[in-house]
Amino acid sequence: MDYNVQNTWEQMDRLMALVDRVAERINHADYGYSGFFDSTKIREPELDRMYEFDSSILDDVETFQGEIKALKDELESGNFDNSYQRVFSLRRTLDDIDNKFGDRRGYMLKFE
Repeated sequence: MDYNVQNTWEQMDRLMALVDRVAERINHADYGYSGFFDSTKIREPELDRMYEFDSSILDDVETFQGEIKALKDELESGNFDNSYQRVFSLRRTLDDIDNKFGDRRGYMLKFE
């Protein structure tokens, strides 16, 4: 097995573990919803800022999807030259998403 391909697989394993962790974090996240009888109400300006914050996370997810597609296209064409760098870049992008998503709860708590 080629050394670069072997390193790429190791990076891919780390990426998949990170994908699983971030997916679980998102699946168990607070929605930011404030019920009718809750003592804390989120007003429209705060809700607009929350939508903008979430929208920026979605923009990062779209970037991640584009990077995944580019990697898939390269691998399907048999081009492994940049695969290590692409996987490493995917990990950085997903780290950014994870960090931003981690900041989301603190951002929501500003409104309480």
